[in-house]
Amino acid sequence: MPVYLKIENIGVCPPEGFTVLGVSLADKSSHQGVIGQFGSGNKHGVAVLLRHSLSPVVFAGTLRLEFGTRAQTVADSKASKEFARVVVKYGGTDPVTGASRSSSEDLGFVLEYGRQDWTEVALALREFVSNAIDRSIRERGDWSGVRIEVVDEAQVRARRDHTRVFVPLNSEVFAFYENIGKWFLHFSEPESLDKAILPKKNRNLGDRKAAVIYRRGVRVREFTASETESLFDYNLNTLTLDEARKCSDWDVQHHCGRALASGDKGILATLFCRLLSTNKPVWEFSFNACSLQPSYQDTAEDEKRKRRNWQEAWAQVAGEKAVLTGAGTKNQLERKGYTPVVAPENLVNAAERYGVNTPGKVLSVDEMVGREITGASPDAQAAVDLVWDWLEAVGLTNGKAKPPVRCFTSILDGGTKLNGYYRDGTVFINSDLAGGSSAFAGPQALPDRLVKVGLEEVAHYVTGATDNSRDFQDFLLDLSVKLARSRSASHVFA
Repeated sequence: MPVYLKIENIGVCPPEGFTVLGVSLADKSSHQGVIGQFGSGNKHGVAVLLRHSLSPVVFAGTLRLEFGTRAQTVADSKASKEFARVVVKYGGTDPVTGASRSSSEDLGFVLEYGRQDWTEVALALREFVSNAIDRSIRERGDWSGVRIEVVDEAQVRARRDHTRVFVPLNSEVFAFYENIGKWFLHFSEPESLDKAILPKKNRNLGDRKAAVIYRRGVRVREFTASETESLFDYNLNTLTLDEARKCSDWDVQHHCGRALASGDKGILATLFCRLLSTNKPVWEFSFNACSLQPSYQDTAEDEKRKRRNWQEAWAQVAGEKAVLTGAGTKNQLERKGYTPVVAPENLVNAAERYGVNTPGKVLSVDEMVGREITGASPDAQAAVDLVWDWLEAVGLTNGKAKPPVRCFTSILDGGTKLNGYYRDGTVFINSDLAGGSSAFAGPQALPDRLVKVGLEEVAHYVTGATDNSRDFQDFLLDLSVKLARSRSASHVFA
């Protein structure tokens, strides 16, 4: 005797829900937990099953719908092509009019409809179950009106005030039935339906440990784009799906990152524990900083809650002296007595936004790049004095006092050496340029390179302009012209 999978829900679906593209009465705006949004799932489901030689039988109340195909040729002046036109045969009583129906009808799509994206039997069954859940929610406010079970042919019959879908049982249909709890959280862990982040559990359809992604409790995909195992699974109510019920890798990772950033202290502590306990990466380490950092949609209360959770989770797991850092500042942190915990830069950048101990919080700017600040050498001071005398002589000090001078030692940065910089009212010059005592032989004994660096940084101080800016160029040109004119005048009147 033939065996079927029965998908039943309370409430009668209009026949058009299975025959007319775009028809959907689900309204998620007024019914929390409703899944459907396109009005094409049942139609795709019928086509998928027919392509797999599975003819579904649907009862909309007391109206029976049997689906099949008929051959149809479509031609123009250039070519003709054979299609399998989907048809439905009615039998029984119309749920709306009460009239008896015993006709067949050609539907407005062919068997090839959706062939490229809708390939698996499980995708069809997922749509039927999703629609059953939606109707039950609309009837009762929950999904308790849904029944899914294996039945024999004698039980393929109507039930008043209910919708029933019967699908012939084969190995694929049975596999879906056995894993119904992995496809729908409703049937395995309903307490997780209002959670965005789910601790790992046996939700994968296979041996992999990739992230399993749900939307409103319905399985969307496993994240097969990465072979790295995930620390969590995700249930994302706002994930955007296309008509094929697919979503891009970027969109999945972005929404998962947003969910993780909003995770409670326990979730974040689990993430941080993984950083401390093993060098083996997890998928969550690859989330981009944009998704992890505060969103423009966050309220002040949202951001306050996130900061509290991130800080408390980190302190709980790592302790007060631990600092979340990239590899570049590990040595600097150790020299200052901190315990560096090396992590991906995207995670470090996000943690810094939430006030977690990161290099930017415990190290100065100079310490972070490996600079050691010392007092000004005689040469460095003499170079700045010389430059300042020039500016005063031609009236280009902009009303400012001569800046203080400091020296620094610096490690190579990407194979280059920083000669000098200006910050917070002070001129800094590399000790390698200004380590001698030539200043005592007079300003003219200073190396040209040292004077050039002194001039550049003093110019930044006077103008407040950056390298390559027009203001910076204009200042140096003005100085050149004024010094040249001054020198020419001194020669003329000498």
